[in-house]
Amino acid sequence: MGRASQKAKGRKRRSALRPDTALVPVGEPEREIYIWSLPACCLRSLKETAMLEAGERRRLELDCSCGRSWRITSSLDNRILERFVMHGGPRAGGSYPAA
Repeated sequence: MGRASQKAKGRKRRSALRPDTALVPVGEPEREIYIWSLPACCLRSLKETAMLEAGERRRLELDCSCGRSWRITSSLDNRILERFVMHGGPRAGGSYPAA
C-alpha cells in the first residue's frame, strides 16, 4: 500500500512512544528508568495498552505477562497520559531516572 493509499484511508496511527516516559517497578521507587530500558515484553505490553482506544478508566499501573508491574512516573506522550495515572517522580520527592 503506497503513501497515497494511506492518506486516502485516513491518517496512519503512530505506534512509537516518546522516549522520555519514565517508569518504576511497583514497590521500588528508587529504580526509576526510561522507557527504552524496559524489558522487551514489558515494552510490548505498554505499547499495546497505549494503542487501545481511550475511554475506560485510567490505569494505576502496567502489568506485564512476565509478572512485572510498573508505575508511570512521568511522560509527555498524550496516549500514556490518557491511559495511566502518574506516580511521583522528581516533583513528588522521587529522583530523576539514571541515564
